[in-house]
Amino acid sequence: MVNEIKDATVAKAAIATGAAAGIGNAAMVYTGAVAAAEAAGLAGAAATTSALATLGGGAIAAGGGGMAAGVAAVATAAAWPAAAVAVAGFGGYKLFKWLKD
Repeated sequence: MVNEIKDATVAKAAIATGAAAGIGNAAMVYTGAVAAAEAAGLAGAAATTSALATLGGGAIAAGGGGMAAGVAAVATAAAWPAAAVAVAGFGGYKLFKWLKD
């Protein structure tokens, strides 16, 4: 029973750590794109629109994915690190536990 509680606690901690890593990574990706748009002279909603379209491969009219693909790129920038950190953290714990026993 105690081991199950420890496993659940470690799993939750791994997920929370992974989520923090993913959010941090997505924030850096998005902030970098907005900074580039602002450096080009855009501000506010125009900078956001430009940043998301840039991350999405350009405007739909120009053959890119547009803002929707940009949102998907930011979401992907959050999801992969979150999953990797969570899996590595919990997997490392289980490996340590297995080697210890």
